[in-house]
Amino acid sequence: MNAASSGVGGAGAGGSVASSSTGGSGGGLPEAGPSPDANGDDGSAPDATGPDAGPPPVVSAPALPCTDTIANVYIPPANLPPLTLTTRGDVVRCAPDTDLPLVTVVNEVVAKGVMTPMQTAVNLFRIAYRTTRGNGSDGISSARVYLPAQPTKLPLPVIVVGHPTDGIAASCAPSQDLTSNEDLALPWAGLGYAVIVPDYAGLGTPGVQGYLDNRDQGYSILDGARALRKLLPANALSEQVLAVGWSQGGGAVLSAQALAPTYGVDGTLAGVVVFAPEWPSRLNSFGYVNELNAPPKTLTITTGISEDVVAVMMMYAYFGNYVGMSDVGDGFPAARQAGMDNAVNTLCQTPLGAYLQANEFYVTDIFDPTFQATTLACINAAEGLDAGDGLDGGDGGPGCVDPGLSFYTYLKHNILTANPNGPPMLFVQGLQDVIMPPGTEGACNLVKLEADGVTPQLCTDSAASHTDVVGRNMDFAIPWALAALGGTPLPTCSAAGMPACTP
Repeated sequence: MNAASSGVGGAGAGGSVASSSTGGSGGGLPEAGPSPDANGDDGSAPDATGPDAGPPPVVSAPALPCTDTIANVYIPPANLPPLTLTTRGDVVRCAPDTDLPLVTVVNEVVAKGVMTPMQTAVNLFRIAYRTTRGNGSDGISSARVYLPAQPTKLPLPVIVVGHPTDGIAASCAPSQDLTSNEDLALPWAGLGYAVIVPDYAGLGTPGVQGYLDNRDQGYSILDGARALRKLLPANALSEQVLAVGWSQGGGAVLSAQALAPTYGVDGTLAGVVVFAPEWPSRLNSFGYVNELNAPPKTLTITTGISEDVVAVMMMYAYFGNYVGMSDVGDGFPAARQAGMDNAVNTLCQTPLGAYLQANEFYVTDIFDPTFQATTLACINAAEGLDAGDGLDGGDGGPGCVDPGLSFYTYLKHNILTANPNGPPMLFVQGLQDVIMPPGTEGACNLVKLEADGVTPQLCTDSAASHTDVVGRNMDFAIPWALAALGGTPLPTCSAAGMPACTP
């Protein structure tokens, strides 16, 4: 989740996380093998710049034909064959975008608070690639690709970036905004690395973005890594994959970490970096159960700046992807469905929040009464939360039946188990975050990860909000990630001030 509809954090006024104490040891190092250096050379291939290597591979432009128009990137080719294991990540559209000279790269990252010296100009491209949707169907994700004009030492690791919430309307796809991800993706490219930022399937491309669908978003991340590998020459990239994400993108990256052992990553996931992740790790993530239980006449404006927006987009995505587009608004009251549908499909995150507060005065205005009651019935009965209010069906309530039963089943299935044998993980949390608060979101996600056998290295920033946590802390995340890729000791940071989980 992000407070600005553009999906970029504000400029951070202040430094990165302190280095006064040591966080956790990470989620476990990969099995023994060739040790990569800090530039991503895993030893599996000769140095591409060595005397016998021949001309180095070109990474400043795609090796595949790239002749589509920008508009066509978001329109998949007709009659694509069924998706297979080998065609995941296939690039089906590619268009040249903008070239950023080095001075522009420097100015843009510095404006976001990133002071790590940039090394190269960056060439931007837009692509569309094949992926799997959370419901198992074939999907297409668009993406922005950042290619360095002068790469650092070859072969390069694959860097895939998960972007924060922008909305689920087609116009909200961050690849359509040149200024998006200047603090999250551009610094890596400016250092000489190749980067891909998926929009997530259905955002700008056909369908509905699977907002907070852990499988849907995780597959887009994993197949984004495949797409970047297929876009560039075979000898340009090492086996290593670094996944970086913020807010919604942090949750997508955590989901990719959980799914990688079964879905595959076409390489080795070598490091994970997340900033204030928005990860559905329990039923009440983002206060959803609290919203369902809100007393009558509870004003939407009193529930914070994100919970109502999250609930609306999550329900819309569920009905669109798992029930059907003819029923996409069934989570909303019948009299409000037309207005809500139009708002979701035309407004990005912040304007959508303003619409809800101006038009849906009460939290109960968001939920169809039958959907709300049957969902609560399932939650109360299955989770042992019934308080004699009839919602479990035992004393005159509606009982745990559809539409709530199917939605509750989806919510439970959506909670993934993190991979305890995964790579080192950096978890950065701002303590002034009111969108993904440290107590109700960050700490609870850490509890879930640790219950799954993953111990991230936690870094707290006492002054960071949600919008500036990336810019303030990227100067620490970069050397941390390069150490993870290189198998060298990880930099330390402060984990002071992290509150306990308040579920």
